[in-house]
Amino acid sequence: MSIILSIISGCAGESGGSDESYTDSAAGDSSISQTVDNELAEKARTDREVLLQLIDAEYNTLQTITVLGKEKPDGNAISVLRPSEDQSDFPYITLSKSPSVIVLRGWTSTDLSLYVPNGYVSLEVKGTEGGESLEIGFEETRNKQSVSVTKIFDTEITSEWKSVTIPLAEIAGETDLSCARQFLVGGKGIQVRNITISAPDKEKSFPEFKVNQLGYKPDSEKRALVSGFPEKLAVYEGDAFELVDKSTGEAVFSGQLSMVSEFDEKYSGEQILCADFSDFGVEGSYYLRADGIGDSLSFEISESVYDELLKSTMRYYYYQRANEEITAEYGGKYTRSDVTPKDFEAPLSYDSDVKIDVSGGWYDAGDVGKYVSPGATAANTLLWTYLMFPDSFSDGQNNIPESGNGIPDILDEVRVELDFLLKMQDKSGGFYIKVKSKSENDDDGDRTVWVGDGDKCITNSTADCTAVLAFASKIFREHDSDYADTLLAAAERGWAYIEENPNIYTSTNYSGENNSSSAFWASACVYYATESESAHNWFLKNYDMFTGSLNSGTNCHNVGNMGIYGYYTYLLCENRDEEAVSEISRQFEGWKRSVLDRYKANPWSIAINEWSFWWGSFNMILGNAQEMYIGCSLLGLDKSDAEKVSQDAVNFITGVNAVRKCFITGMGEDPIKCTYSNIYYGDSPDGVPSGYMPGGVNSYDGGIISHFPLKCYYDSANDWVTNENAIYWNAVMVFNTALATSK
Repeated sequence: MSIILSIISGCAGESGGSDESYTDSAAGDSSISQTVDNELAEKARTDREVLLQLIDAEYNTLQTITVLGKEKPDGNAISVLRPSEDQSDFPYITLSKSPSVIVLRGWTSTDLSLYVPNGYVSLEVKGTEGGESLEIGFEETRNKQSVSVTKIFDTEITSEWKSVTIPLAEIAGETDLSCARQFLVGGKGIQVRNITISAPDKEKSFPEFKVNQLGYKPDSEKRALVSGFPEKLAVYEGDAFELVDKSTGEAVFSGQLSMVSEFDEKYSGEQILCADFSDFGVEGSYYLRADGIGDSLSFEISESVYDELLKSTMRYYYYQRANEEITAEYGGKYTRSDVTPKDFEAPLSYDSDVKIDVSGGWYDAGDVGKYVSPGATAANTLLWTYLMFPDSFSDGQNNIPESGNGIPDILDEVRVELDFLLKMQDKSGGFYIKVKSKSENDDDGDRTVWVGDGDKCITNSTADCTAVLAFASKIFREHDSDYADTLLAAAERGWAYIEENPNIYTSTNYSGENNSSSAFWASACVYYATESESAHNWFLKNYDMFTGSLNSGTNCHNVGNMGIYGYYTYLLCENRDEEAVSEISRQFEGWKRSVLDRYKANPWSIAINEWSFWWGSFNMILGNAQEMYIGCSLLGLDKSDAEKVSQDAVNFITGVNAVRKCFITGMGEDPIKCTYSNIYYGDSPDGVPSGYMPGGVNSYDGGIISHFPLKCYYDSANDWVTNENAIYWNAVMVFNTALATSK
């Protein structure tokens, strides 16, 4: 459909007609007051008609889901696939009397509710003798409970392959299949192949008004988007919108909708318009209104509009604490006891007779594993947040047990993780990888300290811990010099281990693989904290090897690729090599331009590559903004573009997105209800505490949710693919929120 864009651009030229503008205030009149631009209105409608003629009418039809195709899906309880007798492309399975299980999307849930009314299951089936019965159904998972619905069909099965189509509504009965996880198929001696689910209906439409559900600062740019599938959108370029005072119901500002994208075929499949009310800055509660689409969700205009968001996204870490009772005094209704008490005496992976105390820290994500590299990455982001915006943080801000000790709560919370990292240091100076079940299964109750390669610690996990402990020692120095000394001593022992063991790797989750960017990051942090000549030499010898972290098209940092923070930390040092600084500056300028190009080209104003909507996409949207701002600050460059990219990233997360959700639990008028968590279950009565942000839209692992990347999201407690939280993802949200509060 890419040709459509060039054709439509010719239909979306300069608007003609009068220059008459809308009234800037419609107070006292709840109807939309406007001076109609007849030529613009007619042109907008004509352009939409042309667009609809060019677009494939099936562009947003529900996609066909392949349940059983050419290959056996991973993680299924079905028998081994056999090639069919006629050597066709589709292998088959031979069924037993009990239904076989075929998962639809890994072991996560899928919403099939839109398929039920008019959809159907299609498959090819063959009996041993003919006349057999076929059992088809689904298993749903709700509130951690599995419920199956199946139905037996007499389909006149013969001993030859036969195509069968069964209405989905007949299978589902009264079940809406909004939490379907498994496809069930049974029938003794029956063979089946080529199973699909399809429907002629359209994908789900979301409410047209997309606003930042928290709101906007009085002097800031204030933009909302209006979007929808072109054949359904009931407003046009040039139509009027109003800003309405929530307390009085009276319009206080009016304007015209402007065009953002005639047809966003890459990301949402929608036409996108903009409602800009930046000129209005009176504090209060408001919503937007436009004829044909009704009212938006409400929001605030206030200087303090992001204060609660900052607090909630920081308090997330209190709820993720390990080996600590969460009490009502600090956790409200989200109380719990220690989830993993065995952490106080956990065996080493290479010698189960040796047990150590590895209690404390944060649970990594939806699971209860504790991994040092993600923990170091998250702590690093929070420390940089405090370094860049110290005035945004205070003691007592988060209502945590440490509040009132004279130290900003954000540092108290980071210390929880740093104390855990200190416990993960081996006598050799190296650091262990993680604390988790030896089988990687949270449910078996086991807690093992994963050391690395036999009894040797991994270079990368050691380097990540070394880096953040050295960096933290500088920041904690003014608050607790004794603790800073402890952190620095551990970092120096870690650095000595890296110098002696620069290439120890293994195959495991998080920084086991060969990735020398961690040691590079550590060299900069150790030099920043100590002015160590050996660390400086390491940095200078290797800095030109990691320019890939600032290549055009590269996204921000991630666990296992922290090279960019090697550069940034070096820029904080007093005695720097100017040639190295010049090269860092040159590389950064090119990277910044590429991020801005992505941002400007994206109709949703997010800085991300169009192919990057995979696991943790929100980390990239927010992280690119974060790293642009830090780089501009350290190099003395104009920060206005970075501030704009960051603010629009915050807007996107808080509601200006294709599914009209605030992606932070408990925030805004229509927030997500949950994230995937083994600690707080989203389908329970209490749900998930406020402040949790998921990894986000995922068009790879979540591709069957929608044709369009920005809609590949499922607000389900079972969906870790799009909806799992993680400590390093939440940290970038804290950073960008702190930037928003500081402006």
